Amino acid sequence: MGAGRPRGRGHGARALLARARARQPLRLHPHHPRVVPRGAGYVPLVRRADALWQALGEKAGEALLVRTGMVEFGPEDDPDYQDAIAACVSAEVEHELMGAAAARERFPIAVPDGWTACFTPSGGYLRVGPCLEALKREAMSLGTDWRTGVRVREVALGERPRVLLEEGTLLPADHVVVTAGAYLPGLLPGFMPGKLKVLRRVLAWTRPEPRELERLAAMPVWASFGPGGFVYGFPYGHEGVTGFKVACHVPPPEVGAAEAPVDPERVDRAIHPADLAPLDAFLAEYLPAGRGEFVHAAVCLYTCTPSTDFVIDHVPGDRRVWVAGGFSGHGFKFAPAIGELVADAVITGSAPEALRAFARARHAG
Repeated sequence: MGAGRPRGRGHGARALLARARARQPLRLHPHHPRVVPRGAGYVPLVRRADALWQALGEKAGEALLVRTGMVEFGPEDDPDYQDAIAACVSAEVEHELMGAAAARERFPIAVPDGWTACFTPSGGYLRVGPCLEALKREAMSLGTDWRTGVRVREVALGERPRVLLEEGTLLPADHVVVTAGAYLPGLLPGFMPGKLKVLRRVLAWTRPEPRELERLAAMPVWASFGPGGFVYGFPYGHEGVTGFKVACHVPPPEVGAAEAPVDPERVDRAIHPADLAPLDAFLAEYLPAGRGEFVHAAVCLYTCTPSTDFVIDHVPGDRRVWVAGGFSGHGFKFAPAIGELVADAVITGSAPEALRAFARARHAG
């Protein structure tokens, strides 16, 4: 694909950044049956990424990280929602808890009685297009040989790593870093055989009623924990797509349990009524101000590990080839911090302490 064209996670205008979360709240498979990436490993990553995005934005002369605040809401007895609040406490992130009535008064969200909301002022979103352009400019300024429109057929190991392109060009290298997203299982089938699952997700944008646009534009980024799954969205805006974004990050357990992995080469990228119906139903119940005609939708791919934790490690038996993947739909926000750590690993031949939480062996069970 061409430069600056996201086709995996984040196929859209903005990516959410919840500052200093110890984990990103997700719902997938065995743990209740939801898995929440946990642990201190995420805290330094998100803090470092925050600083690097800000520095890159200053160098680029434009804001890449927009702090709108973030509001999360859900039932008081939802374990993932409680984990999200606990993460704010343990990481000493400023946050404000409020009851349903106060949340309804403050935000255009129909928070049900018996639920609560948690507002984090430091949350916000990344402007994906400008982020990608800024990263490209930085790479080019450092002498990168930037190639687009090429396909990698194989990463060959041996006496010296080589990258074989589809048209037959063979690129020898001292070191190789593979960040192939949904194509990782096919490109390096021996890296984590049978443990990387590619899932299809749909992002959508509505055109709400004109009378609602001012309130929706002033919203923070938001996320809901509830029976409809983990659903999130952004304020109404004009970043890439003019509209109000809504997406289901992880579906409810009964839907998620039946999900089959997809092949990125053959995935259905058409949008069907069944893709949009759950999003419309969610908006009707919890965010009616955001309802309207769906003006755009796109398919993105999540590459998930069994725990939804990242996997960042060298290939078995060869420290010259490093892999960063399994980002399970929440990796883009960490990109500069992960890149910095992987570069350190390539130079030294061993994983920095901050990467050991994401070692391949942790997914061996």
